[in-house]
Amino acid sequence: MSFSATEATFEGFRLVRRNPLALVAWALLYAVVSVASLFAMSRAVGPLIRVTEMAEAMEGVTSPPQADVAALFQAMGEVFLNMGWLFPLSIVVGAMLAAAVARGVLTPNAGGFGYLKLGMDEVRVFVVTLVLSLLSMVLLMLLVFAVGIAAGIAQASGTGIAVLAAVIVGLAGVALAIWLAVRLCLAVPITVAEKRIAIFDSFAVTRGRFWPLLGMIILTGVMVIIIGVLSSIITMPLGLMSGLEPWSFGSGSTDIEAMQARFDLSNPWVIASAVVEAVVYALTVGVLYAPFAAAYRDITGWGAPAPTA
Repeated sequence: MSFSATEATFEGFRLVRRNPLALVAWALLYAVVSVASLFAMSRAVGPLIRVTEMAEAMEGVTSPPQADVAALFQAMGEVFLNMGWLFPLSIVVGAMLAAAVARGVLTPNAGGFGYLKLGMDEVRVFVVTLVLSLLSMVLLMLLVFAVGIAAGIAQASGTGIAVLAAVIVGLAGVALAIWLAVRLCLAVPITVAEKRIAIFDSFAVTRGRFWPLLGMIILTGVMVIIIGVLSSIITMPLGLMSGLEPWSFGSGSTDIEAMQARFDLSNPWVIASAVVEAVVYALTVGVLYAPFAAAYRDITGWGAPAPTA
């Protein structure tokens, strides 16, 4: 089947144009996560500052008092209790959005508000994403290990050939990582379309399509950057009016009340900023995920009527 990298890149915009309520649904779902994050951060600011202060006080102390250690662990526990539940929530929401976008591209007539569901499709997407993430981590560790060994040998020998060999090893590792990322990039659409865990089936579908798919990925990344830059025209003023100055984080301030004010849900500017960011994130998700489902559809002819005799 015919596959155009350029056409696939704009599939997210076409999906939102076909079903504008999908953008609303995704934005509402992310807005829930965003508001929950603000609530959790407002509760965790105090314990987090106490953890930082106690850890700094223990620096250089060979045997800190047992009471101080217990207090440190207690404060760390409070931080975990206040924020730990956000991680599984973000995993569930991420799987729902990835499956929803793929479903919207592959089966436009599927039910659900914005193609959102919570079922086995989402479970399978989570499993595939988790496995691919773990494989990526292992590959990255092996790459760093190989480059470290090559760099160590080059430093020990001090010859130009050894340095060149270390550079070649690094570039080869990066090239291998890019090749694997492209060849495995259709795992989620295949999983949603065929309703089974399909981690390595992407190799067969992407065979002979490496360069068009790489071009699609690059174009999609450019589109995401453009959306981020344009949206900052709105999000930055809202953030300033809400008190969420991005440059103030990590400045060393320990004013708990000032930090909590940045996450105060009673501040309408905080809510407005969270809502706008939710809409931007929803659009970004559509633009980012839809091209891969479109690529699978176009390469395999998914959904096309069977030829008649």
